[in-house]
Amino acid sequence: MLIEDSSRMTRVSGYAGFAALTLVGVMALGALQIIAATQTPGGLDFPRSWTDFREGRTTGTLERQLDQKLPARTTLIAVANSARYMLTGSGGDQVRNGKDGWLFLTDELRFEADGNANLNARAELLKTASQSLARQGIHLIVALVPDKARLYSSRLANRTYPAYLDSRYTDALLALRQRSVAVIDLLQPLASGARSSNMYYRTDTHWNQSGARVAAEAIARSVRQLRLDIDQTKFDTAHVGLQAERAGDLIRLMGLDGMPNFLRPLPDSESPLVTRQTSVDAADGLFGDTAMPVVLTGTSYSLRGNFHGFLQQALSAKVLNAAKDGGGFLQSTTAYLHDEAFATAKPKVLIWELPERFLLSPLTDEAGWLDKSGL
Repeated sequence: MLIEDSSRMTRVSGYAGFAALTLVGVMALGALQIIAATQTPGGLDFPRSWTDFREGRTTGTLERQLDQKLPARTTLIAVANSARYMLTGSGGDQVRNGKDGWLFLTDELRFEADGNANLNARAELLKTASQSLARQGIHLIVALVPDKARLYSSRLANRTYPAYLDSRYTDALLALRQRSVAVIDLLQPLASGARSSNMYYRTDTHWNQSGARVAAEAIARSVRQLRLDIDQTKFDTAHVGLQAERAGDLIRLMGLDGMPNFLRPLPDSESPLVTRQTSVDAADGLFGDTAMPVVLTGTSYSLRGNFHGFLQQALSAKVLNAAKDGGGFLQSTTAYLHDEAFATAKPKVLIWELPERFLLSPLTDEAGWLDKSGL
């Protein structure tokens, strides 16, 4: 036991020494950069009077000047972020550092004081949207994506999922089902898949290729139960490259995407997959000339892990992917409903992918959205 404690203390001491040396190096390099900036043509030009300093004009202008004239500023910040991570294990404000190299988005663990009210408001919006789409012959299906922190709570730093979030996913399912909104529970198939394989990236917010395939197949099963007359199109998925590192968005949010692996969490690794159409289109139109039978709106989950490809393959149908990075609760669906593609060629199914936390987050443009959407 004493040997283990001594070894652990030696490692901690080593990290602390490295971080201290790194910080000294950062400050020294920063000082040299500032000196160099003062010697460039024009130097640092900023207001110098007491009044300017007191009212913030001096510091504000100086900050902007340094931003423009410190060529190593980005590197300095990245090195400082590495020192923070190595010394304290902190991922900054947006990232929580978990066990065994797992990272989590802070927003997934945030308490929303008005969460239940926000959930009910959004459930009512989805209910009305579903009814309006149904009148146009369109089936709305909500695909509810569980947060990574829920599925992998054992990888959190304290291995405990916050009690105030325990019922968030089931509350969302219940709120939608009580309003007769078709919603797919993706937690169950992903939890089942997680027993044998990772469903989410360690260093990214999103599901990985295995999780994307499981989610796509679960959605396809629900769509098939509608027994709609959808033209069949065959797809095949194959690897298109060798195994390679994939630094996730959480590494980027930590400010460490440009750093070597020994100064940051070890990135994920995967071989890229691509899904391609293998059957010939019907004679009445080429790809893009006929209405897409299924449309996918939502967030960056629909753009990760080859989810769109897996969905097309599982459905044996073409799917228009209208999801957006940073799409939030409404943005991608709003954009699609205002697009000519919706106005001229209505789909038979609209799959609205939504992460669970989005339903309880603070409201933004929900008020009056249905009128503005044209539904």
